[in-house]
Amino acid sequence: MKESDVKNCRILIRNEENKQIIADTEIIRFDSHTNSVYISADSLRERKPYNISAYIFEKECLYEFSGSIRGVLVGNEIEVLLGRSRKKESRARTRYPVALEGNIDGIIIEEKMIKLRKAIYVETIDMSSNGILMKADSGCFGIGDCFSLNLKVEDGEIQLNCKVVRIQNSNMLTEEYGCRISEVWMERETVQENVR
Repeated sequence: MKESDVKNCRILIRNEENKQIIADTEIIRFDSHTNSVYISADSLRERKPYNISAYIFEKECLYEFSGSIRGVLVGNEIEVLLGRSRKKESRARTRYPVALEGNIDGIIIEEKMIKLRKAIYVETIDMSSNGILMKADSGCFGIGDCFSLNLKVEDGEIQLNCKVVRIQNSNMLTEEYGCRISEVWMERETVQENVR
């Protein structure tokens, strides 16, 4: 791997202790001597040591690493030690299991967000670099429908704008919706300290 290959690429980081996603951000730079990448310190709510899995979405490949974060600030950056690569596959085919709960509270019609009266509960099955497979009640969506999806993670929510591209495994109660992701951003929970 070279810096030119991974700089500005998306990296998704999972805490191996509880399997929760703790960061979904971009790589600022790569250090080949230490086999580390650096991400914005704001990407992590808690700057502490973690044992992690890191998924780097390069242009043509998905890299999966088993590594660690020491939680040390370097300027406004956190170092992610990548460790050894467990697999390197074609990005277009690679999906990995991510079990998260969330809800859809709005649909997008002609680029305008329309809030739903009652949010639709969903469970994710797996994700790729630009797609997500999720399970929800039957009949919630048709192919071509666009919506805003909020997924609960360890310290906030990941918000995604998605478009349904396929429907599978339908039964009377649930269906699986394969969706293309067009936008992703993370909202952190604000921690309020008690002042005495």
